[in-house]
Amino acid sequence: MKKFLMGITLLLTMGTMALAAPVPADDPVGQKVQAYFDDTFAKLKLAADAQPNYLTFREAMKPVIAGVPGIFGGSFIDENWVIRQVLFPSHFLARGFDLKGVKELHLFQKLLKESPGPQLSEPAHGSMVQPRLIAMRYPVMKDGKVAGLVSMMVRTPFFLKAVGLDKAKAYQIICSGKEAEAFGVLGTNYKEVKLTLPSTEWVIRYVI
Repeated sequence: MKKFLMGITLLLTMGTMALAAPVPADDPVGQKVQAYFDDTFAKLKLAADAQPNYLTFREAMKPVIAGVPGIFGGSFIDENWVIRQVLFPSHFLARGFDLKGVKELHLFQKLLKESPGPQLSEPAHGSMVQPRLIAMRYPVMKDGKVAGLVSMMVRTPFFLKAVGLDKAKAYQIICSGKEAEAFGVLGTNYKEVKLTLPSTEWVIRYVI
């Protein structure tokens, strides 16, 4: 149980989404990554704009998960960073978990207070109890204040397929200067795209 809860917690950790600069037209992976997150966060925004609470969260998320392949789960997190509801009943053990004590989240809790916005995780490595995942969150705003967050987790292989990295001979995803995901040997002749986000940065290097 403890490992499951910590796994859910660590997947809710990194970044906010909003690409700062256009990706070069000759970078197919970068273009697809930008389009993927633009589209996915637009869907997640629909749920947040419905201003759900823990009782209405699952209903609000139905159109979101219908349009995003590879959904693993999600949660409604209240304004105090406590998980109040989960997307799928099988993840019920995560309900009631307090995220404030998780040091990996402290920066993002601070950022949410200062400038509420969508948040994006780095690809998590996975474990014995859950697969490799990317987590995304979107704040629920009421009267100009954060009333909670809607979040969802996507299996990393579905993301890789959507942006074309599943066909790569080699790739590397670097988040805030640290390698988060890699496959194969890049060598020296690779493409590179830098995606600048409000609270993190992704650098993707790849060889197709």
